[in-house]
Amino acid sequence: MKTQIVNGNGGMPVVEDNLQLFSRSPRKALSEMQELVKVMSDKCQGEEFIAIINNRKYPKVEWWTTVATTLGLFPFVVYSKRLNREDEIAYEARVEVRQGERVLGAGEAMCSNKESRWANADEYAIRSMSITRATGKSYRIPLSFLAVMAGLNPTNAEEVPFDNGGDKMNIDRATDKQIDTLSSLLEHPLVNETEMKRLLELVNNDDLTRKEASSALEYFFGRSTRDPVTGKWIKDGDGILLQRKFDGLPD
Repeated sequence: MKTQIVNGNGGMPVVEDNLQLFSRSPRKALSEMQELVKVMSDKCQGEEFIAIINNRKYPKVEWWTTVATTLGLFPFVVYSKRLNREDEIAYEARVEVRQGERVLGAGEAMCSNKESRWANADEYAIRSMSITRATGKSYRIPLSFLAVMAGLNPTNAEEVPFDNGGDKMNIDRATDKQIDTLSSLLEHPLVNETEMKRLLELVNNDDLTRKEASSALEYFFGRSTRDPVTGKWIKDGDGILLQRKFDGLPD
């Protein structure tokens, strides 16, 4: 596989042929790829890593960065700049995938408030998304075969259009599991009247985001974090329901 290495001669890349991510033996290389994909499928199948859009699975940038980290590959932001466009907030970014100083791949991407998803977003969020998209694209170009082997569409989730043939795609929308859990609380004996009203507002909101749903669930059940090694969720805070269980009655 040809790669580029940035040298001190004006920062110009020089082509090098020696970087091997997997064994030179085709049989061993395929075995190593399959092992990596199996680990990824076991550890990185949650909504934090994969978006389901129109019944198809797309890798998020977190999926790409996790895969790449196991191979010693890391993103490097070359630039992120605002474009000079009238009545528009638009950013373009370029990100390279590097192993040390070696450049394995690169990607450029944009984000603009002319997109329906970002029409009301803050400028910093638009800039950040241009970098996120460029990061995903920089990994997809050299590593797309791993996504395909994992049963995913190699297109980055962040690049899929917000409106797609009538089926609105929203990576940030609350999941069915989150909504079902919030709905189950409507019959919980330790939930008070004020909380019931708020829950009704949440579950009947078609634009409820994952962040809003997660915040409500943390309030009731407590906060949990994912162990980066085992991938398991570890509880690190109690919610109001557990507190009331010991107190006896809702406030």
